[in-house]
Amino acid sequence: MASMKMRLHPLYKKFLLLAMVLGPLYWLTLTEDGQLRVDAVLLTLAGEPELNLTIEGLNGELTEAQFHQLFPDLALDCAPAATPFGDRACRVEISLFNTLPARAFTLYMAGDRARAARVDYRPRSQGALEAQLRHRLGVTGQRDPDHPDAQTWRVADGLVLMPATRPKDPSQAALFWLSAAALSQVKDRGAVAE
Repeated sequence: MASMKMRLHPLYKKFLLLAMVLGPLYWLTLTEDGQLRVDAVLLTLAGEPELNLTIEGLNGELTEAQFHQLFPDLALDCAPAATPFGDRACRVEISLFNTLPARAFTLYMAGDRARAARVDYRPRSQGALEAQLRHRLGVTGQRDPDHPDAQTWRVADGLVLMPATRPKDPSQAALFWLSAAALSQVKDRGAVAE
C-alpha cells in the first residue's frame, strides 16, 4: 500500500496561521471576557492579595479572629469608624474578588462581630459579578423599593445588594452584604447606606 502525503494549499496554511494568531488577540482585546481575564492576570502580577469569598455566606456571628483564620493572607487594617453598620471598619486592598478585578474589601464590625461587608469592584466586572450572584443565589436580583437603584438578594443572614446598572463613577461600584442586625440598626436610625 502506498502512503499518501496530505498537502495543504499554502494559502490555506497562511489563513490558519493568521487565525491562530489573530483569534486570541481579538478575544483578549476586544471582548469583555478577554479584557477581564487580562485585567485579572495583570492585577495578580501587581502583588495585591486575592479574596475568594461567598459573600452571601457571611453572618453576624463572624468575629475578626475567625475571619483571620479563614483568610490568613489578608492583613485587615482596622480603625474606629462611625458608620451605620458598626464602630470599626477593617479594610484591605485586593486585586481580585472571586476571580474578578476588584479594588478593596471592607468588613464593618460592631464590637467583635461582623455587621456588613463591602467589596469595591472594577465597573467593568459588573456583568460577570452579577452573573456569579445569579448563579449562586439561584434568582435574579430583585428591585427593592427601599433601594430603587440596586439589585438585592435576600440571604440567610441579611441582604446582598449591588447597583442595578454599571456605575459610571468607579467609587459607586460596590457589592454590599448587610447582616440582619445591620439592617435593623439602619432602619432604627433611619440611616441610608451610601
